[in-house]
Amino acid sequence: MFTIFLLLNQYVMAQNTENNYIDCFQNDGNKIYYRDTGSGNTTIVLVSGGTLGLETWESFQEQLSSHARVISYDRSGLGNSDYIPNSKNIGSMTSELDMVINKLGVDTSVILAGHSIGGYIVRKYTELFPQKIKALFLIDAYHELFYKELKGAVTEEMWSDYVGNWKNLISHVPPGAADEIGFNLELMESDERYPIPSDIPVYLFTSIKEVEIEERFVEFNKRAFEVHLRLNKQLESDHKNLHHVITDKSSHFIYLDEPELIMNEILKTIDN
Repeated sequence: MFTIFLLLNQYVMAQNTENNYIDCFQNDGNKIYYRDTGSGNTTIVLVSGGTLGLETWESFQEQLSSHARVISYDRSGLGNSDYIPNSKNIGSMTSELDMVINKLGVDTSVILAGHSIGGYIVRKYTELFPQKIKALFLIDAYHELFYKELKGAVTEEMWSDYVGNWKNLISHVPPGAADEIGFNLELMESDERYPIPSDIPVYLFTSIKEVEIEERFVEFNKRAFEVHLRLNKQLESDHKNLHHVITDKSSHFIYLDEPELIMNEILKTIDN
């Protein structure tokens, strides 16, 4: 879990814009890049985890495109999208998602899928624009109390080491990725709430597969998994419309390791 949160070397740099499916639109003079594939009566919008661009979804999007229209995009400062200062707060990232949906003329029902901190963005978006969303998919997304409860579950030294690694990473990544790490640091102290909608299907996928890490981080990792699973199970208990899938076969990147696990549920939602 420690390495999952740091996403070391996982952020996406410049991407191959020679791909015919990748294009861009202007946002007040700044370019936002997106990939728009497939067609149908349902549109699936994929929202990446922290510091990750649209390329992370390439394989998953290709598979989904046989069944629906699928859109992924680079948030500002990620991939090839221009860097926009002060754009890494929940309000700006939610507005950016709405701009993608509007600029690309989406006029069908929308399934939103958010990975990791992308889960916060899609939950906030659904709160603001409930009429646009058909279903919500949260892929190893975190409860808003995760960081506060994790802090209470580990030693002060463990927590300080964890936060310190996040802060050290900021100086080694491009500005857009650095700002998203800053957003993640703010989440650790935030009281913001991200409601789970009660009137549409919600699918929550939780990974409990541990990865090999340095010995000094093993105990922290164990506590992080315990808190993550307990809080996600609480969401399942609190919301009758939420279907919780727990996997020990995938890392944090479930859509890469077990894409069929998510796709099967998406296809059921499209059919319904």
